[in-house]
Amino acid sequence: MSLFQELFEILRQDDWKFDFDIKNEIIKLEISGVNTNLHVFLLVDEKQESLLCNTYLKQKVPHSKRLEVCDFMNRVNYELANGNFEMDMDNGEIRYRTFLDLADAKPSKGQIQNIIWNGIQEFDSYYSGLINLVYWDYNVEEAVACCSGDDQ
Repeated sequence: MSLFQELFEILRQDDWKFDFDIKNEIIKLEISGVNTNLHVFLLVDEKQESLLCNTYLKQKVPHSKRLEVCDFMNRVNYELANGNFEMDMDNGEIRYRTFLDLADAKPSKGQIQNIIWNGIQEFDSYYSGLINLVYWDYNVEEAVACCSGDDQ
């Protein structure tokens, strides 16, 4: 069974609601986090035996705030153990990227759940700081601090 089929079956058996693109080996999910709704793309690479998970917001960062958001993400990424935030500087899309190397192995249900929920949990953890930075008068340090509870 292909990696895409394995992933498809794990999600189907676990009653996930998802769309898929067989030709491009992509599975798409929409998930409500605690603080915002998120979109998840699972991209299978059969040749490299890997799974890439991109979790992203539909909201785009305004051009005038993109450098500040890069500073915010760099500070946050430094502390992260698994995955990272990225932003497309041209359109302001922010995503959280995680990766699973499956060389000569089948993905487990736990691995699939972890790769999906990791991005969702990180977005939920840092969403308030991101919003405070983009739409309110928080500076980068204040935005990061409000995510960790250090602003109290």
